[in-house]
Amino acid sequence: MLSWGRLAIPRTLAVIAGMAVGTIRAEEPQPRPLPLTESAQKMTLPEGYKATLFAGEPEVHQPIAFTIDPKGRLWVVECYSYPIWLNGPQKKDRVIILEDTDGDGRADQRKVFYEGGTSLTGIALGFGGVWLSATPNLLFIPDADGNDMPDGPPVVKLDGWDEKAQHNMFNALNWAPDGWLWGCNGILSNSRVGKPGTPDEKRVGINCGVWRYHPTREVVEVVAHGTTNPWGLDFDERGEAFITNCVIPHLFHAVPGSRFQRMFGQDFNPFSYELIPTCADHVHWDTTEKWSDIRRLGVTQTTDEAGGGHAHVGAMIYLGDNWPDAMRGSAYTCNIHGHRVNRDKLERSKSGYVARHEKDFLLANDNWFRGLELKYGPDGGVYLTDWSDTGECHENDADNAHRENGRIYKITFGDTKPAKRDLAQLSDTELVGLQSHKNEWQVRTARRLLQERATLGKDVSAARTQLEALLHSDSEASRKLRALWSLNAIGGTTEGALTALLSDAHEDLRSWAVRLLVDAKTPSAEALTRFAELAKSDPSPKVRLTLASALQRLPVETRWPIAEALASHPEDAADTPLVLMTWYGIEPLVPADRARAASLVEVVAIPKLRQFLTRRIIAADTEQGLAVLLPKIESANDNTRRDLLTGIHEALRGHKQVPVPESWAKLFGHLTQSKDAAVREQAAMLGLLLGDAKAIEALQATLGSKLAEAGERRRALEALAERRVAGLTPALQQLLDDPALRSPAIRALGAYGDPTIPPSLLKRYPTLGEADRDDVVATLALRPASAKALLEAVRANVVPRRDISATVARQILAFNDAELTKQLESAWGTLRRTSADKVALMTKYKTALTSDAGRTPDAGRGRLVFNKTCLQCHKLFGAGGDVGPELTGSDRANTDYILENVLDPGAAVGRDFQLTTIATTDGRLLNGIIREQNEASITVQTANERLILPREDVEEVKVSNASMMPEGLLEKLSPEEVRDLFSYLSAPTQVQPAEGQD
Repeated sequence: MLSWGRLAIPRTLAVIAGMAVGTIRAEEPQPRPLPLTESAQKMTLPEGYKATLFAGEPEVHQPIAFTIDPKGRLWVVECYSYPIWLNGPQKKDRVIILEDTDGDGRADQRKVFYEGGTSLTGIALGFGGVWLSATPNLLFIPDADGNDMPDGPPVVKLDGWDEKAQHNMFNALNWAPDGWLWGCNGILSNSRVGKPGTPDEKRVGINCGVWRYHPTREVVEVVAHGTTNPWGLDFDERGEAFITNCVIPHLFHAVPGSRFQRMFGQDFNPFSYELIPTCADHVHWDTTEKWSDIRRLGVTQTTDEAGGGHAHVGAMIYLGDNWPDAMRGSAYTCNIHGHRVNRDKLERSKSGYVARHEKDFLLANDNWFRGLELKYGPDGGVYLTDWSDTGECHENDADNAHRENGRIYKITFGDTKPAKRDLAQLSDTELVGLQSHKNEWQVRTARRLLQERATLGKDVSAARTQLEALLHSDSEASRKLRALWSLNAIGGTTEGALTALLSDAHEDLRSWAVRLLVDAKTPSAEALTRFAELAKSDPSPKVRLTLASALQRLPVETRWPIAEALASHPEDAADTPLVLMTWYGIEPLVPADRARAASLVEVVAIPKLRQFLTRRIIAADTEQGLAVLLPKIESANDNTRRDLLTGIHEALRGHKQVPVPESWAKLFGHLTQSKDAAVREQAAMLGLLLGDAKAIEALQATLGSKLAEAGERRRALEALAERRVAGLTPALQQLLDDPALRSPAIRALGAYGDPTIPPSLLKRYPTLGEADRDDVVATLALRPASAKALLEAVRANVVPRRDISATVARQILAFNDAELTKQLESAWGTLRRTSADKVALMTKYKTALTSDAGRTPDAGRGRLVFNKTCLQCHKLFGAGGDVGPELTGSDRANTDYILENVLDPGAAVGRDFQLTTIATTDGRLLNGIIREQNEASITVQTANERLILPREDVEEVKVSNASMMPEGLLEKLSPEEVRDLFSYLSAPTQVQPAEGQD
């Protein structure tokens, strides 16, 4: 939450999009936040709602998190340690208690419960004390007598959260319906979590994702992996979890066992193969604008409709009883860049949900507003915290932090009566009665209190009787679920009762019966049999999703019947989360029993599962896998053949040598006679990986055929080049004159060290377009000999000096060849800079970019500069590469921050954006980012292509602390070009490139 900027754009070129320069200077924020007496009244809300100030400075400062106790009081975490965290002034964070004693909507009583903390980012109450996320620890501060004073020092319940994570701290503590404490964690927080003293091999590994901890069993688990920096977590009426996220899409349905798409990096399991996307059908920024245009242009119609930006903090599924029913069940999150609260409507779709964008719920109309958390309370009104600061959640200068600020607002509809009672003083019977309350805060607080009483050994038998009656007599599914969750919380469920619920008429009851059965222990044989029956015949895809989730928690040997049944539903093929969750549960079965897995291939009714099964079988044992699967291809229909061939091909990519089965030659002959063109092509591709000369001939024939489609020829070219097929150079050189295949041919020539390649490329250089020129330069920079030819061409003015980017210059320097370095410095210049140089450059560019001197910047010319300098790695306005993060939603309004990143990109680099240099056995030197790796291969993303390298072809891998983005990007541009570039970056919509300039 507190630095999507550093995370989203880890010292890469993306950060230059943040500047406002010269005549395109953005409007500065007002020097102070709106006065306390005005801020709530300035907010824009739907008709009938009102905002009031509950508390503000000096009563509260830096409110990063809060929760509400059974008396309705707010327990607020004040975080003073950000952004210094552990390296700055220690032990200043604290927890305060705010109470409205007279019911006028304003806090009038304040207590300090705890002070002397650091890195506090989350809070929850329960089980006789206060729970705090305080990197590297999950703390528990006992207050068993409830006198608002700690009974002793904080107790470390868990440790191991990454202390090096500057902005991606663990956060969002929240009690879940299952009775566990849930929370989130960010992508740069590479953590190994466990009870103090736990050896590393027994700790739980997590970076971005969701975790949970049981307060009495003292067990910690990962709920879901993936996303970027989730900083918001809540549950809907069915007990389904949703998390809000920064940078990439903002909302995810957190089914236990999920593996979500990530901003960068590889999933913990290399055999996941595909990750689950967002459940939202939209993003909250218009991809034809930059979110920061709101500061210069105001809220344009398209930006307003989109939602204001991509940094989201806090999550609330509104289930209170004050707001109108039309708002109930929607997801709300604070949008930092848009100074607002977004609203998404959650609708059931297939096995899960789709989140659809609704009109933004709240506009703060204060550009100091930084909403962080929102929760509904005892009376159904919603409390909303405001960090109240400038900067877009990525402060790095402690001197610029406005620690004296902080506000908490309350949003209500119509007239509201205060709910003044202490739920902790209610009897068990009264707490059970609250399970039918419309306000979920009342329900959840009552359930937790019952759980605490049962944990303390109190007699809750009367409550159990009442809850059982509610479960079996109520016809409303939501109330039945509440009864079930409460029974589970007090230890009142049995396996027999839960197994019986597998036959309940409500899909939610059946789903939760499955979840609770696997939560408690390994289910009985009877329960497992019922799971398999449900997986086969239950009409609800949601139940099947829950079974797929449960599959990951079951012993491997018990999963087969359930897995086979889940894989038999062709109607689920388009349900991506369900298919992928099923795969995550099936995957471990393959190495456990390859023969049975191979048999499963024949009965699977979902193409993607068939492909993944095939791929995993080959990965487990290539030779045996081929021996088992090739006969199945022989007897299969074309639809199944395509899946099997695809799976085998994907598994073998990156393998240097693969044993050729005796049956292949005959099979290949049959496949080439197929009437299905895709089968013929895939057969040839697989034959290539197996080293089949006939398959290679077939692909070469396709490459040279004028009758074949361009796409088919391109795929043949790329496949042949990836395997570095001998003798391909002449054909590739001929294709340099074929516009349809010129670009892939240029890149493919990089795999060969033929001395005829440099003159062939340089001869055509003057006539090539800009993109092809970039590919030629990158290709020639891969080897010392061709790099020498490139620099000679620069000296001869065949290649303009400006065509050698800083990235290419660094590539050439990496050869550590004294002669090449001297030649580079003579023809191009140097990349070396001292700290004093960087300070001088900062002053130089800041002055130039904030001056009105010179001609008016030209955005059209700036687009051409962007295309040359940035487009290869970054996407903007829907076009560009994906080496670095997309720029469209990035923070582009802080001049100092942006210049620091551009001029000193190596100052702070995320691990997955560190530059990796790979030396290959054939003499190439590749600079890039490792995207994937396994036992057979390394997948590296260079500036202009993605390569799969067999490990046998890799001589050395070096990971540096440098960013993939090199220094010196601006220094090779003229002052006018720099101003034009930033003019383009600040354009509200895409602009046409200047004519006659390309």
